[in-house]
Formats: sequence, C-alpha cells, structure tokens
Amino acid sequence: SIGYGAFCYCSSLTSVEIGDSVTSIGWYAFKGCSSLTSVEIGDSVTSIGMYAFSGCSSLTSVEIPDSVTYIAYYAFEECSSLTSISFNGTIAQWNAITKYGYWKSGVPAKEVVCSDGVVAI
Repeated sequence: SIGYGAFCYCSSLTSVEIGDSVTSIGWYAFKGCSSLTSVEIGDSVTSIGMYAFSGCSSLTSVEIPDSVTYIAYYAFEECSSLTSISFNGTIAQWNAITKYGYWKSGVPAKEVVCSDGVVAI
C-alpha cells in the first residue's frame, strides 16, 4: 500500500503511475501535490483513502480500475482542474463502488466514462 501521507505536499510530483503490486492508497497519500497533473491507478488497487488526492489542484485526469471497491471521504476534494475521470469497468460496477460523501467535492468533472457508457456524478 501507499502509506499515510507518503507523498503529501510533494510539490515537484507531476504524474503518478501506481503499479499493480499496490492494493490501497492511504489517507493523505498525495494530498496537496499541487503539480500533479495525471494519475494512473494499478489494477490491484481496491481502496482510495480519505483525502488521498485532496488539493491536487493541477490534476486533470484520473483512471480508476475496476478493482476499486471503496472511495473514501474527500478522496479527490478540491481537485479543481479534474475534468476527466475514467473507469475501466462497467456502469454497474461503478455504481457498486462504495463512495463516501464529498469524495469529489470541488471537482469540475460531471461524469465518469465507463467501458459501456457514461455516468453522471
């Protein structure tokens, strides 16, 4: 797993590709990484922790694998440039994910592109 606050406020981090050996993204893992523009999450990740990407103001896109079953409170809060969210599973799989309140607070994206269509968020 990527531990609690592992890259918190790492202002020089511009992109992240999380490998398939990672199963969880911990609380505050990438919080406040203001230069982070894209995130690709590996196929083994099942949970995205609280405030994991909160305040990543340059983040424009994120790819979420169908292995994810849990997105915590404020996971993408105030990602004010996040306009593209894709999910490599179906709409039914996206709807089955436990998504806690405010997971996308302050995010301009209004939809998630799934393998079989688009879901409004």
